[in-house]
Amino acid sequence: MATPAREGRQSWIRTERLAQLGTLLAGFAHEVRNPLSTIGLNLQLVLEDFREPETPRDKRTQKRLATVEGEVRRLQKILEEFLSFARAPEPKPQPTPLNDRLQAFVDFHEPEIKEHGLSLRFYPGAGVGLVPVDWDHLQAAVGNLLRNAMEATPVGGQILISTVIDGNDALVRVTDTGAGIAPDVQARVFEPYFSTKKTGTGLGLPTVRRVVEEHGGALTMESELGKGTQFTMRLPARSARAGAEQKP
Repeated sequence: MATPAREGRQSWIRTERLAQLGTLLAGFAHEVRNPLSTIGLNLQLVLEDFREPETPRDKRTQKRLATVEGEVRRLQKILEEFLSFARAPEPKPQPTPLNDRLQAFVDFHEPEIKEHGLSLRFYPGAGVGLVPVDWDHLQAAVGNLLRNAMEATPVGGQILISTVIDGNDALVRVTDTGAGIAPDVQARVFEPYFSTKKTGTGLGLPTVRRVVEEHGGALTMESELGKGTQFTMRLPARSARAGAEQKP
């Protein structure tokens, strides 16, 4: 039987190995990015030569090159999201007027959402006040959820962003009226590299969850087929609100 000391050492060794593996993978991805960019650039140049194919052979060549270029772009997207996931800096939370920042975020993205035939609304909760978050990180997380909602919602649908205070926490919710997520898929949506989208990398939701957890919070999801999906980011808010309430 393993002693507690031995189990602790084995756990430490596993942790160190995982950390080393993460560093190696990040380095590998960085090294691959440059030659992949060169390949993509040269493919674009070759495609320029086939912009107006004249023979059936030229047309076949153009189609095949376009397919390869599309795959290169997909690999570049995977690499960029992996590097963003692996090398993201630690968040530096600061007391942030969450409702004001989210309102500005919605105002900025509303024209784009409208172009897709959807409506975007923000419902600020009362008493949210200042919340200790790294806004750059949180804004990227909300943007990720917004993109997912936009892709899942048919024309004429709605996307809602809302906040509310729940005890010592601030909840940020992103809700859509899309197709919903099948029950057998819901358990896997936070797995790295799992995606139901043809062009998805499967790193979006894991990244959102990591951002929320690094803030000391939790990310949850509720979804029903034919009705839509709601993601809830639960963020600790007590310290910031208490500090604001104590100011004269």
